[in-house]
Formats: sequence, structure tokens, C-alpha cells
Amino acid sequence: MYNHDYVRYLIEFHVTRDWFECHEIMEEMWKEELDADKRTLWLSLVRIAVGLYHERRGNSKGALKMLTLVQNDAKDLDWNSLGLDKEKLLVQIDRRVAKVKEDAEQSMQSEPIEAFEVMNLPISDDRLLEQCKAQCLSESLEWKLEPPIWSEELIHRHSLRDRSEVIAARHAAIQQRQ
Repeated sequence: MYNHDYVRYLIEFHVTRDWFECHEIMEEMWKEELDADKRTLWLSLVRIAVGLYHERRGNSKGALKMLTLVQNDAKDLDWNSLGLDKEKLLVQIDRRVAKVKEDAEQSMQSEPIEAFEVMNLPISDDRLLEQCKAQCLSESLEWKLEPPIWSEELIHRHSLRDRSEVIAARHAAIQQRQ
């Protein structure tokens, strides 16, 4: 059995394509993880989701930054321990970085950018896939790897969310320092 939050990440990644939520889920795991290798794996999954989130929004600079960081770390990580095919993932990341660079060059030359392409993580462990499908069923979701119709809320989630708690915490921290 794989970690429940990791399975949640995979469902958000593949089914809802809510990469902001992926970031939220995996960031908690990353912050709490004590094992250095696992921390880097979780952080790389955060960065993949954030990179795709930025790419879908047309932010090539942000996407390239995140995906390049993953590209630099990915070859040294044990992706197989997460039920992912390491070799396929490395190829996907390399292709994604090349595509984002190409899109950035096209946008600077005012050329039309090709439509955004979704990315599916290469799940290689059938047990993980079955666990994801079972979790989807329990949530009345269908495990399918097709892109949804993008809503403005999904594309711009970070700027539309309620940040009142974060702002209040920052204000309290400033007050405490003073």
C-alpha cells in the first residue's frame, strides 16, 4: 500500500489536473519528511506540479525554472520506490523542458504557441494503479487520463484562493518581531 496522500496527489495530477492542489498535498509531505532522499522525491513532485501549473497558465519562465530543477535532480532519485518508471519519467521531463524552452522562444517572437499538452506520470506498479482507481471509486471519480475542460478557476487557482489565514499569520509574525 502506498501513502494515502501520495495517492491523493496522483488523483489530482491525473484526474482533476488540479496541479495547485498537487502542490498543496505534496508540500505537506515534503515538509514533514525526515528522510533526505524521500524529501527530494516529494519536492520533485511538488516542482513537477508547479511547473505544469505555470506552463498551463503561459508562464514559461516559472515552468522552466521548476522543471529544470526536477531535471537536475531526477536522474539521482529512486522513482521506482514510488511505483514510477524512472527511465520514462526522465524522458518526459527532458521533453517537457525542451518544449517549454521552445514555447518561450515562440512567444518572444510573437509566434503562436502550440496548445498545452497534459502530462501523465509513468505509473509502473500495478498495485499503485489499482490503489488510485479504488480511491477514485470511493470519491465517485473516474480514473481517466484525459484532460478536462480547463476552467479559469483551475488555471488561476493560486490567485483566486482565500489567503486570509496566510495574511493573518504573516501579520501576527510581524507584530511578534516588533
